[in-house]
Amino acid sequence: MNLIDIAVFTVPNDASILESILSAEKIPFVLNFQNSAISLPGAGAVLSINEKDKARVVKIIEDTGFGEYLID
Repeated sequence: MNLIDIAVFTVPNDASILESILSAEKIPFVLNFQNSAISLPGAGAVLSINEKDKARVVKIIEDTGFGEYLID
């Protein structure tokens, strides 16, 4: 599996919501929560997914209104 980082969530609740959606959709992912989310801008929960799922996950992220967290 070729994992890529796709988004960085600076709001933990938003990351948890997306975690629930991806689990329900049976899309494998890794969500690494970093303690620095509060103190450092741009730091937070990093979402990593299988590269083959990128288009599907990007659509889910955008459809849920979390597009601001996508990594360019």
